[in-house]
Amino acid sequence: MNKNTTDITLSAYFNDIVIGYYEDEELVKQFGRQLGFDVDEDFFMAVSFLYPSDMNVYAGDREKLLQAAEAVVALSPINKKAGGKQVITCDTGVCVILITEEKAAMRELVGKVKETALQEVEKLHTERRVRVGIGTIEGGIKGIKHTYNNAQDAVKAGEIFKKDRVILEYMGMEIYSSINQMVVNFGDRLTRTVLKQLADTEKKVLAKYYKCKEDVVLTAEKLGMAEDAVRNSLQQVKINTGLDVNDTEDNFKLHFIMIAKKVLENDEKIRKTR
Repeated sequence: MNKNTTDITLSAYFNDIVIGYYEDEELVKQFGRQLGFDVDEDFFMAVSFLYPSDMNVYAGDREKLLQAAEAVVALSPINKKAGGKQVITCDTGVCVILITEEKAAMRELVGKVKETALQEVEKLHTERRVRVGIGTIEGGIKGIKHTYNNAQDAVKAGEIFKKDRVILEYMGMEIYSSINQMVVNFGDRLTRTVLKQLADTEKKVLAKYYKCKEDVVLTAEKLGMAEDAVRNSLQQVKINTGLDVNDTEDNFKLHFIMIAKKVLENDEKIRKTR
């Protein structure tokens, strides 16, 4: 983007901001006004259509997502009036950034975005699951970058913690996104001391125990084990690690470690496909 540009599209405008934060703020604001909005006064929200993180995404894959993205663009009067190319290419899919004059108007738009995005995803002919990330409602130049990143992060966390969901709003996924980021950065330190002391059976039982909301009977049923065998495995966890699932603080630590294990396994899976 430079001072001689006269016909910039919304797609190029947002890409130049979200990828590297353009230093000339006045020029950024000037082009915003040229496109029909005020960067300082209006509000922005990213909506991303993404394939799984472990998928190698090509141009043809992204092409399938364009109609869905454009249907969401049409929901905002400002975006609709701006016209032109508005779909941004991102790592595993595409993204659009919606604009409204009022924050309340954007909040009202969220429901329509969810409904439309879900309808459009259901029309897609693809063997791989497409998830929709909805970023936070933000203002300002830096806010555009925040909502863009949040839309991506919501989907990344959803792949691990909310696998059955298609629509993933960052405001509902923030804690999961934070856990995901912390585990990716410090996961080995969090898990190695405890997990190396557990046998495979104990790890399997512990993981299923938390997935079954700490219900021994349901855990046994899901694993095809006797209830006493499940209790014995949980007791063995205490013997091997000193952490007791019946103690509130210990239980929290064990649960978090099993979450971390799942995150790290997913991260390793993604790395192996790249």
